[in-house]
Amino acid sequence: MTRVTVMGLGTMGGRIARALADVGHEVRGFDPSAAARGATIGIDVHDDATTALQGAEFVVVSVPRPEHVLETARGPLADARGAVVADLSTIDPGTAREAAALLADRGVAYLDAPVLGRPDRIGAWTLPVGGDTAAVDIARTVLEGAVAKSVVRVGDVGAGSTVKLLNNLMFGAINAVTAEALTICRLAGVDPEVFVRTVAESGAATVSNLFRELAPKLLADDYEPAFMLELLEKDNRLALQLARDLGAAAPVAEAVGAINAAAVELGHGRADTGAVQELYRARSTGGR
Repeated sequence: MTRVTVMGLGTMGGRIARALADVGHEVRGFDPSAAARGATIGIDVHDDATTALQGAEFVVVSVPRPEHVLETARGPLADARGAVVADLSTIDPGTAREAAALLADRGVAYLDAPVLGRPDRIGAWTLPVGGDTAAVDIARTVLEGAVAKSVVRVGDVGAGSTVKLLNNLMFGAINAVTAEALTICRLAGVDPEVFVRTVAESGAATVSNLFRELAPKLLADDYEPAFMLELLEKDNRLALQLARDLGAAAPVAEAVGAINAAAVELGHGRADTGAVQELYRARSTGGR
């Protein structure tokens, strides 16, 4: 049994805390939101981060944005000497490296270990991890079999975040082009349900599990958020900035970023990523 503290008890962090407790770890949780704390049933929750971190051997960070990671690294985590910190947030590699440097000076090992997988598929996630090999081994012991099926060291700190951002860039492209194809299909007079069924059941190289998952939701205008569009927009923006920092050509990332930003501007940011379909409808002169 490991003494674990989970920093951030939102959509992902709350699930992580419960999953770790379910396999026998001693889990404490911290979140500044009373609603998030109240929703995390069966966990020793705190409204004070320092109290939550007392005696922690392993810390999971799950916060929405890069600036939140740095606030946590400069603040309460600085006193977590001897602990291993696995940051499951989706951030840019530069922020991950900055957080690691801040914490290394305080005797804290930092790993960027973002999630590949939907929130409701906890236990089957893959975590691409950047950081020290020995610290990754500790993370694997704590996280595999509880929140992830696989913890994979992909390089030094920052590598995990790079893998995550590129994965979500591909997600964003498939999400947008699925909405685009269905819009064109409707306007062409082809039954979109027939299109989806025909393509999904074919052996075509274009078919993916993501298309099979997304398309039925778009057909039903089901935008109940599994992954909010505003978070995808943020992730794709970070991927585009990474490409620019590296001097890499990224025309697809630029296009996907513009599409997502426009859909968020229309008011769909809190809906599921499939709500990008409403942007196509709004801009198509042929109507729905």
